[in-house]
Amino acid sequence: MNIQLLQTWYLENHRKLPFRETKNPYHIWVSEVMLQQTQVETVIPYFIKFIAIYPTVCDLAHAEEEHLLKLVEGLGYYRRFRLMHQAAKIIDHIYQGRFPNTYDEIKALPGIGEYTAGAIMSIAYNKPYSALDGNVIRVISRYMGDDRDMRQQKNRNTLNDINQSWIEDATPEIYTQAIMELGATVCKPKNPRCGMCPIQEHCVAYQQNRQDELPFLSKLNGPTSHHYVTLIIEDDDHYYLRKRDEELLKGMYEYPQFDVESIHHLETLLQEQGVELIIEEHYHREKHIFSHQVWHMEIHHARLLKGKSPHWISISKNQINEVPMATAHRKINIKR
Repeated sequence: MNIQLLQTWYLENHRKLPFRETKNPYHIWVSEVMLQQTQVETVIPYFIKFIAIYPTVCDLAHAEEEHLLKLVEGLGYYRRFRLMHQAAKIIDHIYQGRFPNTYDEIKALPGIGEYTAGAIMSIAYNKPYSALDGNVIRVISRYMGDDRDMRQQKNRNTLNDINQSWIEDATPEIYTQAIMELGATVCKPKNPRCGMCPIQEHCVAYQQNRQDELPFLSKLNGPTSHHYVTLIIEDDDHYYLRKRDEELLKGMYEYPQFDVESIHHLETLLQEQGVELIIEEHYHREKHIFSHQVWHMEIHHARLLKGKSPHWISISKNQINEVPMATAHRKINIKR
């Protein structure tokens, strides 16, 4: 690959993104965490607000988890932010707030894998460490004409070795961002803009017109479906919510929901627990799609008459928007 052409193209054409105009390793780390499974356009306002509220890693380390989750509400994949919070506490305690500057130290932090460690080392510290994400996999597999299954780790490892060899002959802080930017804006999954590509001359996929075939990714199993009865329970000027402790959406609030066959079955279960509700006959349905599962929710409004589950938390109606809640439940229309 003509690395100099790629880097020159980047310097002249890259998007001016707030997290690409800094060498602050903390800021770069935050951006890389936010960009996992999330579009750049979505991330930008979250990133700007996040850095304004937590300008240093020490500020993040001392944040309340619930406040942190509320700040990133809507981005999804909340486990990444809980791990980031843990890592910030380690940096604050072990490194006295100084962001570590070696690959091994960074990779040892919770939630940081090879890609994120490589991105921080190359972009923030200008050290030659490969950062192989989906964009980079697409660029290299097309450029090399590599049609092996890129869902297999051994094949991704091969591309990582290639990327490592290229970055060692480059300016790391420019190269890593250049090859990512090429994949994001030119070598796109569909309708790639090959006419604008600085390295198309030696691209095998371009020469063989195989851009749509590469990278080859074997099919994943479809998401599993889950059916719930979800209760919007009112008690005068309060709603009852539950704070999730399951790994999915852990720490987020939700309306109580139950994996039961019917609302009648649920009523019986709650009565056995000493909880009595008046449940309205009218209900509506909502569906929310996660990457690996689909929630089908039958939404019922109810009023509490007697008893209360120990897992329910009373939240004032005028504070309902102040607690962190996943989109799956935030989008539920609480109006009848």
